[in-house]
Amino acid sequence: MKKIVLLCFTLISCVFSQKHGFQFYSGTLNFKPLVANTFEPRLGLIWHTNDNRLRLDIGNSVDLIQFQYQSTQRLLTFGADFFTYTLLRGESNFHFPVDAVDYLFGFNANYRDTLNSGILSVRLRLSHISAHFVDGHYDNTSATWKEGLSPRVYSREFFDLTLSFEPNDVLRAYTGIIYVWHIDPTTLPRLISYLGYETHYEAMTATTLYAAYQFTFTATRPRHEMQTGIKLGEWNGRGTQLFFAYHSGNSIHGEYYDRKDHYTGFGFNIHF
Repeated sequence: MKKIVLLCFTLISCVFSQKHGFQFYSGTLNFKPLVANTFEPRLGLIWHTNDNRLRLDIGNSVDLIQFQYQSTQRLLTFGADFFTYTLLRGESNFHFPVDAVDYLFGFNANYRDTLNSGILSVRLRLSHISAHFVDGHYDNTSATWKEGLSPRVYSREFFDLTLSFEPNDVLRAYTGIIYVWHIDPTTLPRLISYLGYETHYEAMTATTLYAAYQFTFTATRPRHEMQTGIKLGEWNGRGTQLFFAYHSGNSIHGEYYDRKDHYTGFGFNIHF
């Protein structure tokens, strides 16, 4: 057994010590998260201006392994995603009971190539989402679930393929498709497509104005998501985003999958 373990470590060391080929990765994310896409890793919140609710995002994506090509213009990485997006209700005395929470985790593969015409990026994710009501959705006074909506099973496993292109330093356009290979309830659509864009302008050193929009199409109801604001810090580095957000379409929270959600809000995200 000791010889087998030693052989395994020797093989791993040989593979990851090559100048070209698989290596451990310690750089920034190869595929930059989409600004207007809900299902991205974030640290921050959005305060809804029209319905006294908050959305809290906690999570991260990390690229762990890279395949180093001979050309430095290309890079392939493999990583993992772990994050939640949570719905809170605002109440008096600075209380924010948790109404619903959705968990997403999975793995990703990311390819980036610098062409003469711009930067081409591709991301493939294999992910799982599950959704749950929490104690903030329960009315202790009447001993009933709020809005007459009891907890229900919602989960899905899916592939998410995104293709993006950056023709210059200030514009990014992208499109993608999601195939849900397992879902509960089973009546929900299995194909989802989306497209969007991002643009930013460096107003001064380490201060960037930006705008982003995404349209998501499903067989039930389309969803529009928009975000515009300011990034304090380098655009592709650490810093804080302060922004205005708009959402219209099906709720992003699995327990409310058949409810329409329409809100505007102000928020912030922290990048590290």
